[in-house]
Amino acid sequence: MPTAALTPQLAATALAQWWEMAGLEPFDLDSAIRATQQLRLPAETVDAPQALSALPSARAKPNAARKPIESLADAQRLAAACSSLDALHKAIAGFDGCGLKSHARNLVFRDGIAGAPIMIIGDAPDRFDDETGIPFSGQSGQFFDKMLACIGLSRATNCYLTALLPWRPPGDRKPTEEEIAICKPFLDRHIELAAPRAILMVGGLCAQTLLGVNDSVMKLRGRTFSLGQAGDTPALCILSPAYLLNRPSEKMLMWKDLLRFEAEISARGVAITL
Repeated sequence: MPTAALTPQLAATALAQWWEMAGLEPFDLDSAIRATQQLRLPAETVDAPQALSALPSARAKPNAARKPIESLADAQRLAAACSSLDALHKAIAGFDGCGLKSHARNLVFRDGIAGAPIMIIGDAPDRFDDETGIPFSGQSGQFFDKMLACIGLSRATNCYLTALLPWRPPGDRKPTEEEIAICKPFLDRHIELAAPRAILMVGGLCAQTLLGVNDSVMKLRGRTFSLGQAGDTPALCILSPAYLLNRPSEKMLMWKDLLRFEAEISARGVAITL
């Protein structure tokens, strides 16, 4: 049976649908159409998969030849060599041992005030974080800022924010254990260099990774843990703002946890203003 002629529009649309099914970010369809036109497709019938395979990749592919243990060793070596936050930023930007980087638009490294007494660490970046390169962006970030303001915290004055992973997993899927393990040396060094006096872990995945446990976020919230190089930095876990936007009835839980965080750091003499 003869197949339909493959037009640039058809090729671009098919490629966009394939990307969506793969859980990747959709791209600019007009740009894709221009790319297919440059292929100078013949007027006769063409095999669609063969033509689509000739399209340039929208993201650089990760180094498939590198083994995960080699990537982890590289991450540990690079992180340990960093003596400042700027050096760490550059090291992560140049690191190509994690496949997440090839799908992300931007590196999500930090926001807020370096040297602030409070460090806030979220789960993996979402679509808005990926677009801006800033942790806790978009609607959930705005909601989170309002909640923090209720106890006198602000990214403009006394908070330093980052994320568990520096790159967004495609389609906001859950990151794999391998991806988390490869990126964790950078986060550990990030905490050491930021040297906060208290840490707020936002989301279950972040808390599980830093604490090395499998407990759910509901079991972890309401408790005080210790992190940091000396193991004396108080750390509390709260629900993520994105989770609460979908469950408004549970917003009171975050409010209670933030009040507990405020009381905890005040009892330890941690000022929330610079």
